[in-house]
Formats: sequence, structure tokens, C-alpha cells
Amino acid sequence: MEDTTMTVHHHRRHFLMAGLAAAFAPAFARASPLSIVPQPEQVGKGRLTIFMTPILDVALFAPDARWRADAPYALRVTFLRSLEGHKLVGHVLDEMRHIGFGGDPRLMQWGQSLESILPDVTKGDVLTGVRDERGGAHFYLGTQPIGHVADTVFTDAFFGICLSPRTSQPQLRREVLGRYG
Repeated sequence: MEDTTMTVHHHRRHFLMAGLAAAFAPAFARASPLSIVPQPEQVGKGRLTIFMTPILDVALFAPDARWRADAPYALRVTFLRSLEGHKLVGHVLDEMRHIGFGGDPRLMQWGQSLESILPDVTKGDVLTGVRDERGGAHFYLGTQPIGHVADTVFTDAFFGICLSPRTSQPQLRREVLGRYG
């Protein structure tokens, strides 16, 4: 049975705390979120628009621009409007349910983890999620690490929001996956 223990680093919501963390973090922690992905190149990109309102831009990066669900990759999301963190978490959980993870008993725990990771975002903020080689998910706001979840099922559910064939946004998926869609 899979270990469902999650490792979550709490998001530093205050500027002072983020500044202190950056000052004392090892150099690799401040590196680009794409540094986890070997030879990252953009696979594709797309824009989510709802009722003619642009919401966010998404770009997928993978080794040599060759995406595989079981290998490291990164999704970079640029927000085109502000959104409160708790509403963002609600949207993420709704989408996880939509793609088939609604019956997973860990969904509530995932929501609590996401509440501690995902911040309020404003127009122009960049949030990057990275799947590492072990299947864990790392989260960055800009270049600052804001959290990590080691549960591989969570990782599949989270990135499946955009990359799963069951996504509620198939056009966005096709654009982001490029030739792999």
C-alpha cells in the first residue's frame, strides 16, 4: 500500500518571512523552478479563457520538449487576474473531482495541504508546479519554493487538472501538450 504521508512546507505569506527564508535558504532552493527538470524546453502553451475573460496562461516544460507523464516536467501558470488562495484551492479540488479523484479518501487532506501552499495571487504572478523524478510535486511562486507534496497520487491528480484526457479544458490541454496532445 502506498505511503500517503505528505511533506508540506508552509507558504510564507509575509514579505519579511519570505525574505528571511530566501536569505538563509541554500542556493539550489532559490534556483529556477525548472532546474528540477533536466534540459527543460517548452512543449506547448495555452490560455484559459472563461466567458471571454482571460484567466491564466499555462506553459508545459519537459526534458528536450518531450513530455512523459512519468518523468519530470513543469507547468508554469501566469495569472491574468487576481484570485484568493482559498478560491484557487476550491477550483483545484473541483477539477480533481472532475477528472476522477473525487472518491479518493485523501482529497480532504490534499485540500488542507493546498491551503497551506497556494497563496493569494495577483495579476502577473507566476506559480510553477514541478513533478520530480520520484513523482512528488514542488510548488514555486516566482522563484521562491512555497511547498512540496511527496504523494504520487496527489501529483497525478494535481497535474491531471490540465494534462489528463478527462480535463474540463480539452482545448487548453491540446495547446499545452503540443504534439503530445
